[in-house]
Amino acid sequence: MSDLKQSHGVLWRMMGGERSTSAIATKKRTRAVEPRPIDERLTPAIRRTLEAGLTRLRGRPVRIQNLRRQFSMGSSSFPTERLRVSLKGEKRPLLVFFKDLDPNHQMEKARAVRPFDLEPGRRELQMYETILSPERFGTLHLYGYRWEPERSRFWAFFEDGGRTVLHNYLDMPRWTAAARWAARFHAATRGLPDTQTRFLPRYDAAHYRRCAERVAQLLPLLEGAEHDLVARGLECFVERIEWLSALPPCVLHGQYFGKNILLRRSTRGPKVVVIDWETAALGPGTFDLVSLTAGKWTSDERDAMRRAYCEQYEAETGRQIDREAFLEELAGVALYQALEWLAWWGPHRALSRHFGNFLRELAILLERDFGPCMGQTVEVA
Repeated sequence: MSDLKQSHGVLWRMMGGERSTSAIATKKRTRAVEPRPIDERLTPAIRRTLEAGLTRLRGRPVRIQNLRRQFSMGSSSFPTERLRVSLKGEKRPLLVFFKDLDPNHQMEKARAVRPFDLEPGRRELQMYETILSPERFGTLHLYGYRWEPERSRFWAFFEDGGRTVLHNYLDMPRWTAAARWAARFHAATRGLPDTQTRFLPRYDAAHYRRCAERVAQLLPLLEGAEHDLVARGLECFVERIEWLSALPPCVLHGQYFGKNILLRRSTRGPKVVVIDWETAALGPGTFDLVSLTAGKWTSDERDAMRRAYCEQYEAETGRQIDREAFLEELAGVALYQALEWLAWWGPHRALSRHFGNFLRELAILLERDFGPCMGQTVEVA
């Protein structure tokens, strides 16, 4: 065992190391969500918004005969509903996913950690209007929206993508399909004009320096092994800010985790449907791959997702990826991501296990990829 792993041995054992998925390949995870009552007073406005949006989308008048609303127990940051809509002249109901993007209406846990900010919700709508395409990328149809600050109505209506979430499964074919989707999307969006992407935040030097500042503010709240681990990660990160900011950008999702990826059946295997685009940005596409492969995967499983990404990206672009440079980029981007999430969850660590998860990610990274920048080791009881 190396000096770093010895020096952080307590953290390493507490956070579990690597795992094998053989015994839990189909096990599903569940979580509790507080239900929200349906405010039927909003139903007429919801009906009008949907009718107007569907009329624009289809190019002909659309009328709703009946609309049934049900709160979605899968709501995370914002309250969501599943709508069953009967349209005049159509036998099959239209299934709609309704998302209330008002920060004042956030779910209880989200209110504790997220500031009042309308920008992420607006960014998601702009992604659907200017970049995402159901035909090209398999993303959801945006049926309509209502953005009325004066009435505190920030609504979005999407095609209902179903309930099969990648996060609930651990078998590799589903995850490698998600890696291939990311490669296709990154290849397609690496050269978009500024007129199409100017609304997106950029992962530039100023962005990375702000992350470093937040991590520095977190350090006084940490003690012992945690403090030493994060301080060393910050040192390595600051050395690489200029290098990170020079990496070629594309449009990235920003939180490309399994919970934001739906799966649909198709004759060619799992069909990936990526949702929740509030954190979209311009930056290195490897950030999404790092997100996808974060967690207690074995080395073989993580390598399988990386290979799938590389193969698809090379097929889309006709360019061969330099493996050594690719691994170096993954390591640098993973270091940034771990620190970004530690800074985010640090003040709220009692609310979630994510802080511990990203401590583990940071410990693995520093052991595997950043030994030369570490300096002297620290003994941990």
